[in-house]
Parts: sequence; C-alpha cells; structure tokens
Amino acid sequence: MSKPGPIPTEYSAIMTGEPFLHFELRTVAQMRIKGLSNGEIRTLVKAENSFQYKTPKSIGRALTAVLRRLDVLDDPLVEICAHGNLSASRLVNLFAIAKTNLLFFEFLEEVYKEKCALGQTALTAKDVRIFFMQKSQQSPVVAGWSEETVRKLRQVYLKILFDTGLVASDMHVSTPIVDQQLLHHLKATGEHRFLSAITEGL
Repeated sequence: MSKPGPIPTEYSAIMTGEPFLHFELRTVAQMRIKGLSNGEIRTLVKAENSFQYKTPKSIGRALTAVLRRLDVLDDPLVEICAHGNLSASRLVNLFAIAKTNLLFFEFLEEVYKEKCALGQTALTAKDVRIFFMQKSQQSPVVAGWSEETVRKLRQVYLKILFDTGLVASDMHVSTPIVDQQLLHHLKATGEHRFLSAITEGL
C-alpha cells in the first residue's frame, strides 16, 4: 500500500457522528490483513455484526468512517493497528483521524500541542471554545455551522483525546510514549507534522 496522501484542505463537521471508533478500526484492520477488500469488509461486518451494534444504520455510519481512516494507513500501520499493543494501536487510530480531518489535525497542533508545551496543564472547555471561535472568524465554512454542531464537535474532539490517553480524567494533558516501531515508521515516512503535534517534535 502506498504512503498516505495529503491531509484534506477543507474543514468538515463530519466528525459530529464519528467518535474514536478504535475497536471498529482494529477489527477492520485485521480483516484487511487477511486480504479483504472494502466491499468484502462491509459485507462481513454487516453479516456478522462485527461491531456488536444494535442497529444496521449505526453499523453503516461507523463503517464509512473506519474505512476512510483505514485507507490512509500503509501496510505497516495497518499491522500495528490490528495486532500492535493497545497504546500504539490507539495512536495509529489518532493518526488516521488527523490525516482525514484537517480541523481535528489543527486542533492537535494549536490546542493540545500548545498545552503540552506549557507543561502538564489542564485542557479547558474555554480553550476549545476559543479554538472554534477563531476558526469561525477565519473560515466561512466553520462560521456557517450551528451552535449544536460546534458543541458536538467540541465533545467529540475532547473524547478522542481522552480515549487516546492524551488527556486524563481531570483533563490534564500528557505527552504519549510512542512505541518505537511506530515512531521509527512515522519518521521514515515523513510524518513529522503529526509527530510534532503529539510529541513536541520528538
């Protein structure tokens, strides 16, 4: 599989309905390693309810998100996601989210990274509100979103940081310990921007 492509250049609110989904991505990554195509993965997940969801509609929505994320991972990252330790696998999921959503990537860079640079400080609701307010001033796309959309995105972004282990339950930030195999691979493939966002340039 080729190296992941560029990050999208347009802002999107699609993540209002797309949470962390690590279990789901890990599940489809294991299917991809077995050689299944996206179409075959869709059929299998729906037939076996591999995500253990209650409704078919929820399965379809999650599948769309995780397959989009899966498609930006090269083979070594798919392997780490599928069979690596949980910490490394979650970071691969975070990488996939950042590589498929420009606004979330900028949130990592402009809010999370800045907090890490200041030391183990808390990430507050005010920090997140300021980020979205600034983006609404810079982008007519973000300015056009409803208050409910922005509120949901704020919730999803913070929950993703928590699920990855980048913030604790008291919302204090921490820099992750990156698995050496994952670290070396991201460096080798030129993913310095992502590494800088989560490790202050490690």
